[in-house]
Amino acid sequence: MNVALKRSGSVWNAIAAFCSKHAALVIVFWVLLAGASNLLVPQIESVARAHGRGFLPSDAAVNLAGREMADQFHDGASNNLAYLVLEGDHPLGSAERAFHDELVAKLRADVNYVDSVLDLWPDPLTASAVVSTDGKAVYTMVRLRGELGDGAAVHAVQAVREMVLSPRPPPGVQVYLTGPGATIADQITSVDHQMLMITGLTTVLIATLLFLVYRSPVTPAVPLLTVGVALAVARPLVALLGAHDVIEVSIFSAALLAALVLGSATDYGIFLLGRYHEQLRAGAAHDEALRVANRTISPVIAASGLTVAAALSCLAFAHVGLLRSAGLPCAVGVFTGMVASLTFLPALLQIVGKRDLARPRTTHNRSARRWRAIGTIIARWPGPVLVISGLVLLMCAVPAATLRLGFDELDTLPQNTHVNRGYQAMDRHFPPNRLLPEIVLIKSAHNLRDPAGLIAVERVSKQIMAIPGIYMVQSASRPAGTMPEQAALTSQAGVIADQLDANAAQLNGRLASIDKFSSTLEQFSASVAQLQRGMTVGVGGIDQLHDSVDIMRTGLDQLRGNASQMAAEIDPLRNFTQSNPNCAGDGICSLVLKVVEPVDATVAATGSMTHGMSSIDTSVRSMRSGFSGAESSLTTMRAALHQMNALVADVKGVSGQIQPMISTLVEYLRGMREDFQGSGEGGFYLPERAWHDPAFQRASEVYFAPDGKATRILVFGNGKMFGPDGAQRSADIVAALKAATKEGTLAGSTLINTGFGTGIGELHAYVVEDFSLLAKVSLALVFLIVLVMLRSPVAAVVVFGTVVVSYVSAIGISTLIWQDLVGKDLHWPVTSIALIALVAVGSDYNLLMTMRMREEVSRHGAGLRTGIIRAFGGTGGVVTVAGIVFGITMLAMMVGDVLSIQQVGATIGVGLLIDTLIVRAFLVPALASALGQWFWWSPAPFARALRSRWSTTWRARPHGTSTIPADGGVAETVAVT
Repeated sequence: MNVALKRSGSVWNAIAAFCSKHAALVIVFWVLLAGASNLLVPQIESVARAHGRGFLPSDAAVNLAGREMADQFHDGASNNLAYLVLEGDHPLGSAERAFHDELVAKLRADVNYVDSVLDLWPDPLTASAVVSTDGKAVYTMVRLRGELGDGAAVHAVQAVREMVLSPRPPPGVQVYLTGPGATIADQITSVDHQMLMITGLTTVLIATLLFLVYRSPVTPAVPLLTVGVALAVARPLVALLGAHDVIEVSIFSAALLAALVLGSATDYGIFLLGRYHEQLRAGAAHDEALRVANRTISPVIAASGLTVAAALSCLAFAHVGLLRSAGLPCAVGVFTGMVASLTFLPALLQIVGKRDLARPRTTHNRSARRWRAIGTIIARWPGPVLVISGLVLLMCAVPAATLRLGFDELDTLPQNTHVNRGYQAMDRHFPPNRLLPEIVLIKSAHNLRDPAGLIAVERVSKQIMAIPGIYMVQSASRPAGTMPEQAALTSQAGVIADQLDANAAQLNGRLASIDKFSSTLEQFSASVAQLQRGMTVGVGGIDQLHDSVDIMRTGLDQLRGNASQMAAEIDPLRNFTQSNPNCAGDGICSLVLKVVEPVDATVAATGSMTHGMSSIDTSVRSMRSGFSGAESSLTTMRAALHQMNALVADVKGVSGQIQPMISTLVEYLRGMREDFQGSGEGGFYLPERAWHDPAFQRASEVYFAPDGKATRILVFGNGKMFGPDGAQRSADIVAALKAATKEGTLAGSTLINTGFGTGIGELHAYVVEDFSLLAKVSLALVFLIVLVMLRSPVAAVVVFGTVVVSYVSAIGISTLIWQDLVGKDLHWPVTSIALIALVAVGSDYNLLMTMRMREEVSRHGAGLRTGIIRAFGGTGGVVTVAGIVFGITMLAMMVGDVLSIQQVGATIGVGLLIDTLIVRAFLVPALASALGQWFWWSPAPFARALRSRWSTTWRARPHGTSTIPADGGVAETVAVT
């Protein structure tokens, strides 16, 4: 062996020599490392629960929209939405209401897991939006802590669910905590609970298969113990890195890590055991067999481990948390399995092999002969093999053209899970997707809490409602999902009609009173006329009285004058009587006194009468003046009465004309109300006084931000919101928003749309972008690694291209099974994870085959076809067993009840079987045989490196034959014609 060859294998020989010489030390080191790490480091599941991150990137538009909405409404920035659902077998009454209020109070008091609670049941204006039409169900939105899918969110869902399920509900009532946040949390929890079962079952399957292959209790233990040690070290290593946030971990990545480490490390053990047994059958001693096996298989193990780890690391560039978290943890796990297979596995095989406990069960490998026979057929007739295998792969790949990615997270969980039973309860009483609304946020520069703002909000709501598939919009203008009857202009017109009709009825009564008043007025006018006539007569009598008084006063004046003259004439007699003190006793005096006294009395009486007549004259004059004024007033009164009679007649005439007009107007307005009732049309206007209504004020607090400059709208629609319907609806809502706010009060406003349809649309875009990125980066890395290992661009392209073909075929078979037969679309992470796994692992199998072919051609001087035959004989059974073991390992993931895990396992498992049984077994060697020497063509630098590496002292055999030296494999001659 020359210096170049020694240098080429020195690294692997050194590793093998160290592990063989210090086997016990290596084993003890790994065992102690596994034990200590598991004792000192938390388990990966607990780390994933505590450090798991959100579903979408923090800067995703839907997350930014959620935070903006939280800033405006101050009800929490989390997107972890859940719903408290109460369902009764009877209409919910006061007992159920009290129980619901008790739960809501508990939720609001929980500051550790609950951000906010939106309870619309107490408000009559909004209650109809959350209570079913049959009254048997009600729901309340609860915003929990954490980001959708992260550890805090999962823990919050579990804690709150325990809280709401612990109290005993009223008889006949079921309580559920469901919704999107609970859906994602239950997915993660289901994977967590089933991971141990899947890992255990996978281990049992691998052990059973290895026992059937090796027919020995000891030989299968070699790769199984290696797998166990690798997994025992990889799990705490990943947990340690995750606990310090060096890498991102999740429950899903922990499950996938276990499956990949089990499959890959088992394959590495099978590869090494296969070459070790081959050497033993060729007559090599244990030490030599192990040395050759290490030298030839270790590069394959290293290349395989680096290929798979590098490909998995590409997932770290993904935007979606589920994909991103699966990358580096699985890469670390596979890398750990590779290191264990390069050190622990040879050390263990050294100890077991030295005691002859790992020898092959037969000295003649009948399987190798069968595989050489297959290789001979392929080498002789590559064309037909190419055609047949190509057609088979084409048939497998055709269904991939109809592939539909599924985004329905509800379908990934069994129907009997708590969260799905909650959705089923909602579907029994509400229209679909009631728990999956789209939420619109409109930010304006001014306060929207006025009639003009409400009109603008209603215009937006109406525009959204016009989108096909939308069945309800809740907003400030329609808190319960429909426009309030009192807010419709046509309804208000109907109210006006009712008021007009009532007023018209009152007017009819007033018109009857006017008729009576008109009759009374005529009677009064007649009385006034009669009074005026009497007054005229009275004025004439007063004039006559005045004349008589004048005559009487003249006569009295004369009488008074005569009496006064007489009194003056008898003054001497009066003096006489006055001078006699005892005039009454004096006969003469008393006689004179009888003459004087009557005269004096007559004078006094005539004076009084004169004064009385003067008074009578004054009174008669006043009466004459009063009667003259009264007569004038009566004349004026009669004129006014005449005008009033005319006015009453006019009023009666006009009223007669107005009444038909009022009746027509009332009939029109009422007809307008009836025609538009329930149509959602009819105009919108809520007067200013409505803002003082306490019910509307409570509703406005739900839909308006505290400063009134932002409002939110909830949109509900039919179809699958977890899918293309939701994504398309989100785009339609955005278009409707732009159309409704081009002018008017909301022109220039900031429009934000979020929700589950929006999230699915963004997730779809991220998945497509991530797949494109992962495909480019991972395929480039795998191609470079294969190119470096094979040093032939043509061979690298063949290996690389055939792996891509096997991937497309696997996707086609998986599409046929899941989409066409089972009726479930392939869940969105399947294609990306399957791409990474199949390209990386599938390349390993093809790489092992082609490297053995190159070894036979370059080292042993065989022709290409002979190299193919010998490579088949040496690796056919080994790679087949490895592929079947790895495939069944992945297929074991189907025993779980989470659809995404089942589909990932099925797709990768089917792809590995296709790659093992068709691509590696027929397509790759047929292409190599068909290409001939071009298969190994390489540019000059590669060719020089190849000659330098493989320039040997191997003796060339006659054309068409070659012999493998003792340390190279089976010492036999194969003839190829």
